[in-house]
Amino acid sequence: MSVTGVELKAAVKRATTWGTAAACGANSGVLIKPHTIKKKRNTITDDSLGLYFPQSAVNSGVDVSGALPAYLRYDSLDLLIALAMGSVPGAPVQQGASSAYSQSFIMANSLGGLFATFIQNNTVNIDEYTSVKITGFTIKGDVGKPVEISFDVIAFDRVTNSAVNTTGTFAGVTYMETGNRVLFSQGVYRLNNQGDAALAPANVIYPSSFELSFKRKMKGLYTIAGFVNIDEPSSDGLPDVKLKLTFPRYTANIQQMFTDWDATQQKKMDMTFTGAQIASPYSRSFQIQMPCLQITSADLPLKQGIMEAPLEFVALGCAASPSGMNGVAQPFQINVINQQGANVLTS
Repeated sequence: MSVTGVELKAAVKRATTWGTAAACGANSGVLIKPHTIKKKRNTITDDSLGLYFPQSAVNSGVDVSGALPAYLRYDSLDLLIALAMGSVPGAPVQQGASSAYSQSFIMANSLGGLFATFIQNNTVNIDEYTSVKITGFTIKGDVGKPVEISFDVIAFDRVTNSAVNTTGTFAGVTYMETGNRVLFSQGVYRLNNQGDAALAPANVIYPSSFELSFKRKMKGLYTIAGFVNIDEPSSDGLPDVKLKLTFPRYTANIQQMFTDWDATQQKKMDMTFTGAQIASPYSRSFQIQMPCLQITSADLPLKQGIMEAPLEFVALGCAASPSGMNGVAQPFQINVINQQGANVLTS
């Protein structure tokens, strides 16, 4: 039997001991796109003088990292998002007597103890990434397309003959949800000055694309398992959060952004996507709140046709939450309504 990508299935399960795999099962299934997580080991040959043809070589430490992309979905990616954000305060709140629940993903200063086991069934064997640390993600969308998310991953190892996750145990893997992608057209995008009143319909903007990039600087060191595998990665610098917006036409409102850039005028913004109804009157929702954005670049690239206007921002924390974003002081917060009734970091 040979491998074809269309048959590949994946799953992720919260793990508790770095370097020890967790068994994936019910509701662990995730729908992914082709990823770039790769295992690398340098080969060190014996280059001693007197041996024109080296007679031995050894492998160095295991290095496993890459990107895990997927379509952003209202359900089913909560665990991966939570592992990157670091905090899910309390249990999801049930909406009325329905199967809809609301919860928030909040940026924590540390991701200590937060990791998972990621596996993929390629129909020949199970590739098990024993422990994966999600160090950030990029969410991007374009007019007319589904929104995508790509998770940044550092892993302990890639194992192809695991005794924990096998082709037999994979039969127990199920998916919580396989539909309901987030679409760019389902979004409402609002932006105003940080010190202004709460965001309102008058503040709606119409970008043709966006990209939110969240990168934590993290590193694992070769201090365990015979210096072959890394220990649990920890912070190795300040995180980096950036936002890009592209506007399809250059207008007076966009011209104001050049002025605000020079004046260091800080902004606040939210993006709210609304999907299919779960139970009346509750619909799926995915919201990103950014309480303090500062423009780092405004441009108007020249061309013969209609000129687009790209803007770039750095997302900052703030000492006090702005109007309409009660309790949001980190660079951004994610709020959702979906069918996840349990805290994914404790269940």
